[in-house]
Amino acid sequence: MPRRKTTPVPASVWDAAPDVKQAEKLLDETRERLRALPSTPSPEEARQAVIDAAVNAQRTDGAPIPADIGERAAEAYTAALAPHAERLALHTAVNALSRRMPFLKSRASRVVLETLAAQLADVLTEVRAIVERSGHLDGDSAIEAGDQGIEDYKRLRELVGVVDELRSVQRSVYTEIGDRGVLATLYREGHDQFRGVRTEPLPAAVAAVVAGRRRRDVPFLLYMADSGRAWLPVDVEELTDEARDAEDLGRPDDGRNPLWQRETTVSEPSAPHRSRT
Repeated sequence: MPRRKTTPVPASVWDAAPDVKQAEKLLDETRERLRALPSTPSPEEARQAVIDAAVNAQRTDGAPIPADIGERAAEAYTAALAPHAERLALHTAVNALSRRMPFLKSRASRVVLETLAAQLADVLTEVRAIVERSGHLDGDSAIEAGDQGIEDYKRLRELVGVVDELRSVQRSVYTEIGDRGVLATLYREGHDQFRGVRTEPLPAAVAAVVAGRRRRDVPFLLYMADSGRAWLPVDVEELTDEARDAEDLGRPDDGRNPLWQRETTVSEPSAPHRSRT
């Protein structure tokens, strides 16, 4: 029986968000250009250096101030304008792109998380197909099952790695759009991985993985597929709603629990102000 291939985890978290990818590319390129610029004085510094040199020569050597000191200082000022303006332009561009990135990521986060959720669904579908074909495999039973069992068990171990990566990417997206303190509380209980963790406690071995005391393994993967509770919330609001529905977390203004906080859309920053330099 041909094995169903899961959609590979994206090389970049934001592969499903072209606007973010383009902005990240532009930001990286602009930062690299800025880093590559040689260190140059500002026009004011260049002009002052010419004046200081003439004054110091007069003070130490008795040399007269050159008759064309004004022209020399003006030429130095003019020569420094272009490189200084280039640095200013690149620096302004980096700041503007950096300020815009949270807005773009907030706007695109649901699309990215929906893509990840679809990939997780592919994984679970494949795991269920393996279970239907070969049963709940472990190392010993895989050997007893022969070549097919060994192949299926190897695939299950590969899929554990896929889930590790999907969850890592999932949390990296949440971090861009949610409050880290609130998220840490949700993670500890496993709301980002399973539904109903308060009303139906997770098995001890599964809870240990959720709490970070154990690594994901094949039994954990099989539980994900069998339980029907594994999920990947497609926005922070859906995640906090899951926790709120499981238990009365208090009113927003009573200070009992921070989980009432909602995901908020980041406003697009205004265009950079025109420089007078």
